[in-house]
Amino acid sequence: MTRDDYKIDNSGSNQGIIVAHNEGDIYYTLQQVVKIPSLISTVVKTLGTLCIEEPLLLSGQSLEDFKPDEKIEYNHVIKYKDIIKKFAAYYWTCDQYLNVYDDSHIRGKAKILNCVHLWYLKAKGNILAQNEKSEKADIEIISEHSDELIDIVTKRIIDVVKNSAEFETMLIEDLELGVACFTCYCFMECRVLEKPV
Repeated sequence: MTRDDYKIDNSGSNQGIIVAHNEGDIYYTLQQVVKIPSLISTVVKTLGTLCIEEPLLLSGQSLEDFKPDEKIEYNHVIKYKDIIKKFAAYYWTCDQYLNVYDDSHIRGKAKILNCVHLWYLKAKGNILAQNEKSEKADIEIISEHSDELIDIVTKRIIDVVKNSAEFETMLIEDLELGVACFTCYCFMECRVLEKPV
């Protein structure tokens, strides 16, 4: 017997099914992937279109109360420092949109922010568990891994958006800008990383 006796022809489109020898019918049913609607993906999609215009400035509102520079320094953010500073200007745009969104989706804003905070807490817990033998304080460990923690939460946001029904009509530019704007908003709301004490 030669090597040619074992060749299998896999030409055409067969959805990945390979059969060496068959004497009957093969039935294969493709399962439809069900995409789950997501509040976060709707928000990210909208923020991706809103956060390209001039930031919304509400009378009497400033970012001084949120102290983004202080929080960046406290958490020792390096990789995302400039991104946070740029998108911090859109804080009030994000906040106003989430408040309007909350009017049509009962407790939507709270669900969204609590979900992101939960993802952060899980990521933080994993980092602290990996460093449990360290004699450093928790905040020191978090500060050493602040950019990694933002990466983890950002990736989770992107995964949720990409696996949602809303993603089918989303432009990649809206995704990138929306995620940056939304992640910065969550940072300033102290849902990602720690609040300075």
